[in-house]
Amino acid sequence: MHPSWNVLTFTPAGSGDSFREDSGSAAHRDHTDVGTQVNCARMRAARIATFIECAGVLPIIQGSTYSEYCKFLEEQYANLDPVVRRRARVEGRQRLREQGVKSAAIRLIPVPSPVFDASTIQSELRRNRRAKYQDQIRRWPPETPPCPKCRIARGMPKRSWPTREMAEIVRSQQNDPNLRVYPCPAQPGFWHLGHSRNRNRTSSSASQRKSHNPTKSLDRFEQSGARA
Repeated sequence: MHPSWNVLTFTPAGSGDSFREDSGSAAHRDHTDVGTQVNCARMRAARIATFIECAGVLPIIQGSTYSEYCKFLEEQYANLDPVVRRRARVEGRQRLREQGVKSAAIRLIPVPSPVFDASTIQSELRRNRRAKYQDQIRRWPPETPPCPKCRIARGMPKRSWPTREMAEIVRSQQNDPNLRVYPCPAQPGFWHLGHSRNRNRTSSSASQRKSHNPTKSLDRFEQSGARA
């Protein structure tokens, strides 16, 4: 059984050992910025790895994040003999003062490999599409501004056209027979391009009618009855 740990001070419960964070890291600890939290975890892992190295043991790095690195390094440090741990801590502090925590992090702590799952990939794709569309909006001329209310499927503002004729010209260039021009409900005098909300519902109903013909079903039933 490993002793419980105070994560902020790296102190095993019930022991006199204490290697607290330096004042700079303690000040950063309260920050909610993700980048700051990641950097603090990296520096914390570097300090523990330095203490383990000063004990004559190779630090074992496991996990996919800096926080997971800290967890396994803390367990490895807790398994050291208390006398060895105390001596390693004194020597490690001296080494960190001379070389710096950042230098130890570069030397001992590898950068975690990114883990890509389906949700991460989808989120990244959504961010890329959103950034691309926002870049397009910045290139729109003032006479075709983004609508403050109407949105496309991804939640981005629709482009507004000052005349119906201009919107019709753009619609004819899209090669989409289902695209239509309609007046903007939020900006009188402006027009949008879009698809009818009932389009999918209508096509679905048409396909159901095509797949199910009650007259043909009745004819088949009558034919089977005549054969019987």
